Amino acid sequence: MNKMKTTLLTTVALAACMSTQVFAQKSKESPITFSLSLQGQASVSTSASAIDAGNWSQEPKFYKTTGVKKMTQANIIQDIGAVLKTSFTSKATLELVQGELSGFFNVIPGLSNSYALYDDSDDLYGGFHAGSVTADTTILPADDVTFLALDNGRHYQTNPISGAYPVGHFQPWGQIFIKDPGASGYSVTDPLCVNVTYFFDLEVQECYDCFFLNSYITDASFTEKNSTQSGPPCCGISSTLLGKGKDQYYLTWSFDDTLDNGYLNPNNENLYTGNTGIQPTVALVDGSKPDGLTYADPIKSGLGSPSPFEARFTLNGIMVYTWDLEFVNSSDLLPDFVGTANYTANGYGFIQLVCQLITGTASITEKLAVSDTCCLDIPWTDSWYGIGYDGDVDGDLVFETDAPGVTPAGTYGTTQENVPLSLTYHNPDWTDAGQGPVTY
Repeated sequence: MNKMKTTLLTTVALAACMSTQVFAQKSKESPITFSLSLQGQASVSTSASAIDAGNWSQEPKFYKTTGVKKMTQANIIQDIGAVLKTSFTSKATLELVQGELSGFFNVIPGLSNSYALYDDSDDLYGGFHAGSVTADTTILPADDVTFLALDNGRHYQTNPISGAYPVGHFQPWGQIFIKDPGASGYSVTDPLCVNVTYFFDLEVQECYDCFFLNSYITDASFTEKNSTQSGPPCCGISSTLLGKGKDQYYLTWSFDDTLDNGYLNPNNENLYTGNTGIQPTVALVDGSKPDGLTYADPIKSGLGSPSPFEARFTLNGIMVYTWDLEFVNSSDLLPDFVGTANYTANGYGFIQLVCQLITGTASITEKLAVSDTCCLDIPWTDSWYGIGYDGDVDGDLVFETDAPGVTPAGTYGTTQENVPLSLTYHNPDWTDAGQGPVTY
């Protein structure tokens, strides 16, 4: 989680904490589930029968791995609770709020005068100052800030004839919350909602061929539907696109509740959220710094103590999102993507002080509910963390008139990516004209 290297100064803004239009009867809820299998080392020993027996200097000859252990979203919620000093109940769920998972989802470029805010302790707390273009809407999709883009035949440039923008630079989009209707003082209609986006890190791999989809492949079809005018002529949309499809893209999805996470490390001035990650019981940085432990010859040294809620892991795999582009409510001006995302992954981690190999799945199941009871009517400016932002204020926050990576510079406008509200970092990150991708 080290993509954000500089202070948040400027931003591209977006919409909110809901996926419906004002006064809509239904909205999109998106619970996230994990089903992971973990396997690590159980013993290194000088004895065939006793675990962790003897001394390192005796050159141990017996090695055993653990049986497969399970990890779900319930464990992740508990790990987060340990950092936030909150005891979430068994009814707590992980939710993708204001989520958009399709590569056809796009964000209006050139939005300005928005930037992340810090509290009196100079901690990043999730607030944003919104520019005049964005207002404080809680609505997504919203025709003034987000839109559906179709393939335009360019990777970053606008189409020279139509001016249309390219696809595949923003998915997945949204924020990750814990919703707990069982928390004391809360209920199903008024649940506890906590933004925990900064515990995660998402990265999508891009690739540039002559299909110009940039980060995904898709089986999709769209049809244009004429809209029925139900209000004054100034407030309707003459036609819109509906459709269905299946998008696939390569996604790296990480979690970290330790000091290794910049958002949880008080020494990181630009990212620290005021919540301190789990600290090593011994040595400097658990699992990521070699030979941090003082040498002790006994294999069972007792140098540290158990850390049951310490977890850091990275998964790699293909996200498969099957969707319908439909009106959530008949009164909505714009349709939204509704579907199911399935993620099959392999990975590794450092969990409860043991290095682990991981296999398993995750899913995001979007469903229409009578009302979205997480973040209802909360402006996006009150709770948003742009963990996919790369900190490049020059290349990504300004509407470019030059083509990235082209020398001499091109003549067409270009899109943006990895902006301060991005959930997902897209790699490689092309910035100003004439430059290659940013590396870290």
